[in-house]
Order: sequence, then structure tokens, then C-alpha cells
Amino acid sequence: MFIKEKLINIWLLYTKIIYTYPLYIIRKILSITGKVLDIINNRINNAIYDLTVIEPLNLINKKYNEDDKSTIFTFENNFLLDHKNLFSALFAGLILQPEFKKSGKKIMIVSILSEDKTFYIHKNIIIDENTTIYNYLGKIKHGIQTFYESGYPLTTFQILEVKLWDYNILSKIKGKNTNNSIYKLERSFHTSSLNLDNKNLISPLKTPKVVKKNAIATLDLETVKVKNDQIVISISFSYLLEGKIKTIFELIDHNQLLENPDKAVGNLWLNFMNKLNNLKLNKCVIFSHNLGSFDGYFIFKGLLELPDIDLDKVSSIIDDFHRFINIDILFKDSKFIFKDSLRIFPVSLHDLCQIFEVEGKLHPYNPEFNEITLFENKNLLNQFIQYAKQDSISLLRALLKAQHIYIEKHKVDIASIWSTSTLSFKIFRQEFLNINIKTLTNKLDKVIRLAYIGGSTDYYLKYGENLKHYDVNSLYPKAMCNPMPIKFLGITNGSEVKLEDVFGFAEVRITTPNDIDIPILPHKIDNETLHPLGSWIGIYFTEELKAVVKYGYKIELIKVYNFSKTNVFDNYINFFL
Repeated sequence: MFIKEKLINIWLLYTKIIYTYPLYIIRKILSITGKVLDIINNRINNAIYDLTVIEPLNLINKKYNEDDKSTIFTFENNFLLDHKNLFSALFAGLILQPEFKKSGKKIMIVSILSEDKTFYIHKNIIIDENTTIYNYLGKIKHGIQTFYESGYPLTTFQILEVKLWDYNILSKIKGKNTNNSIYKLERSFHTSSLNLDNKNLISPLKTPKVVKKNAIATLDLETVKVKNDQIVISISFSYLLEGKIKTIFELIDHNQLLENPDKAVGNLWLNFMNKLNNLKLNKCVIFSHNLGSFDGYFIFKGLLELPDIDLDKVSSIIDDFHRFINIDILFKDSKFIFKDSLRIFPVSLHDLCQIFEVEGKLHPYNPEFNEITLFENKNLLNQFIQYAKQDSISLLRALLKAQHIYIEKHKVDIASIWSTSTLSFKIFRQEFLNINIKTLTNKLDKVIRLAYIGGSTDYYLKYGENLKHYDVNSLYPKAMCNPMPIKFLGITNGSEVKLEDVFGFAEVRITTPNDIDIPILPHKIDNETLHPLGSWIGIYFTEELKAVVKYGYKIELIKVYNFSKTNVFDNYINFFL
């Protein structure tokens, strides 16, 4: 036995010298070489940008927004530039402006407008008067790549808008605890971010015997194009009164729209909000089927610009993609909460009406509705009014039915949640969770997350013929039916236990088999997911380690994070299958 162990150790040392160490050294050399080449490439690019004369985009408008203390620059993409050329020219135009040259940090965001939608190209970034075009491109490269991959070619957009905030002024505003800023919701899920009654536990919720329905209503906006800008011209609001659906329809003053568009839109919102307040629908939840982007921007702007509005009474939450989650306003005697029904039911209004078997749109959208000449054609205007009303009415019909179904079946009011995930989580806690799940400490959470590597996607041949495609459905639900780690039981030295006897997460030394053609265990190096050969140290879920042992992987336990286990989700999954 002693001689056998010695021979195994010699063999392992031999494989490390012959295979593992050379591969590691080669990988390190390639990594260092890559970094050196990146530095050289960056310096060459900087030199090229310094030598290249970039023609700035044409600035067609500039105005200061007193509400959010931003300066709004409107640029024209008159040469239909694309990708880096477009953003280089945009920033070249911005750096000519005195607001940019002013000393100090600034917050910048770029948006584009197309027909019926506004798109934010990249997240808010911080710049100053020393930021170069190349610095700017470096800050936004991931954002614009994501946008291009989403399928929107920027050459189709002629107008770009830049919002610029003075960082110091914005800090002073926040210091006064005002709520009119658009607050960002932390999207990264972390056990410490759960807003629970007991912050250390994810607990079952008591299912109420009776659910009091929140009053819900629906709102739809329609716009027309005026000098390349989309202007709100109608607000359709549907609500329930004594069991019947009623609708308020507010149409903009056409003559005033031609003379002074800003004043016309302001009066439109004021007239609507006064009528809404008179209904006494206090704490009513108003759903819009696209509050996240299109409707939300117009609603938020319209509410902030109401005369004599207390800006502390208007607040909102947005996500990482600058989409509205909700907007709240306390207006005169009433509080109104705007939510996005598209977050709860992520399908088109047409499909939503079909799902809940209610009457939907009476006819498709007519592109002529988006032209200001709409007001000159009475028949077309009447069609437009019926179309606009029907949108809010059909949405309310669908949501009223959905509200009834979810209260009847699951004792959950859709007006009390914000998204599909919050709806499912609430149902899970009320009906299926029967234990308390203790949340992890930040320190332990960071360790466990090292085992979250993500799915494996690889290709080995770029071309093939007569290929077959296989798709496995519902892998997540199937995996959720397995026992889950629940309670942290402590840390054990790996030398004291065997892999088959532990459950949880483990720091291990992995050694791959020499004859494996396609390595299956992932490992992150420099934030890149690889499936390496050789030996390395990492943290993995114990059940994943047990699964690869049969393929010849050698697992040396170093440290084990022990957890109890139980089936948490199987009843939940089986119920909805």
C-alpha cells in the first residue's frame, strides 16, 4: 500500500511537470502578452484619435431643465454615422460646449428617439473637462455593444439627445432629500438586499383568508411627431365605477399645439390630473403597458412640469436599463401609483387580451395617427380617438380578470406586486414555503458565489452540414426539484471527510483525467469561463463534484462549507407543470 501511494504521488508529480506546469506557464505568458498588446493597441488608438480630425455632430438645440438641473443637448446625425464613428462625432460636438469645459465632474447619458420609442444607449457615466473622445468610447463600449446586439441599427436614428448634470449640483439636490430624481433599483440579488420582516430569514407568508382588492386603473398615451420630436397629444384613462368601466379621454388643444407645443402639453397634463383628482381614487394603482420606457418618460416629465407641483411629492424607481419600475405622485388630495403591467405580463397587449379572453384592439395602429395632419381629417381623428380609448379599456379588462384570477387562486393582488418575479416569489412564500431559510452573511455569501460560474457554451467546428439540433426544455425547473442547501452548519477541514459524505460547497483541488476529450468542469480565470485540463483550486457545489468523479476527475477536499438540505421547490414546480 505504501509503495502504491508513493507511485501515485510520483505519477501526479510527473503529470504536473509534464502537463500542468507547462500549460500554466504558457497560459500566463499568453495572458501577459495579451495585456502588453492591449496597452500597445490602446496607445496606438490614442495616437490615431489624436491625429484623426473628427467632424462633430451638428448641435440643433440646447436647453436647461430646471426640474432635474440638467442641460439637454440635441444633436443631429446628419451624415448617418454608425457605431464608434457616431459616438466619436457626438462627443466631439459635446466638448465644444461651455457646459462641458466647466471644471469638475459631470454625469452624462445619451438617448435616441425613434418614432414611438426612446432608447437609452448606455448607463450614466461620469466625465470631466479632461475626458477625451477615446476615454469616452472606453467608458461606453460595453453599453453600445449590448445595444447593437439588441438589433437596433443606430443609422436609423437621426436625433440624439445628451443630458448633462453638474455632479456637485446633483449632490446638493440629493442632500436636501428630494425625491424628484430617478432612483436606481439595485438589481443584483443578494441575501442582504431582501426587504423582509425579519432581515435574517426568508419566511413563509401567512395566506390571507380575504384579500382586499386595490383599486386599479389603466392609462394609455398617444403621440404625434412634431419637428422630429414625439409630443403627447392624448391621455386615455380607464377605471371601474360601480362595476362598469368608465373612461376619461383628454385630447390636446390643436391650435395651441401649433403655437406653443410645451404649453399645450402642460395644459393637457394639468387638465387630466385635475379630472383624475376629482374622481377621489386615492392610492389607486394605475397600470401602463410599457411604463418602463415609452409611457414612463412622458408621464414622469408631465408630472414634474405640473404648475406648483411639490417636487418632493414625485418619486420614481428605475432599473439598470433605465426603465421605470414605478412612479408615485401626491397630487392635491390624492396619491397615485403608476406601475408597468408589461413587467408582470411580458407580452403584447394583443396577446394579453387573448390570454385572458377579453376584447382587445378593434383595429391595428394606423401610421397616420402619428402625423400632426391627423387633426385636419375628422374621420381619421375619430378613428384615432376610438383606438386610443380602446387601448386603455382593453388593458383594464385584461388586468381586472387577472386580478380576480390571482386573488381567487393564490390570494395575491397583482396591484401589490411589481413584476413576474415578485408575483411568483409571493405565491411561493404564501403557498409552498414551509420552513424559515436563514440568509447568509456577506462574508459567506461572497465565498459561495464563487461556485456560481454559469452555463457552458462551446463550439469546436465553425462549419457543418446535415447537422442536428437538440434542445432540452425545463432544465431549471428540473434542477429546482433536487435537494437545496438550506442552513449553514459550519466549516470542516477537507482531510477529515469524504466527498460522498458531505453536502454544500467545497474548496477543492481538481485534477482532470489525462484521456478526457472534452473537459466538463468549468473554472473562471481573469473573469473568463474556461474548461481547463490539468490541476487547479476552486470552489464548487458538492453535488457537481460528485457528478464529475465518474468521468475520472480527482477531487481533493481542502475546506467544506456544510449545509443541511431539503426539497424546497418541488411542490411549487409540480403545481405549475
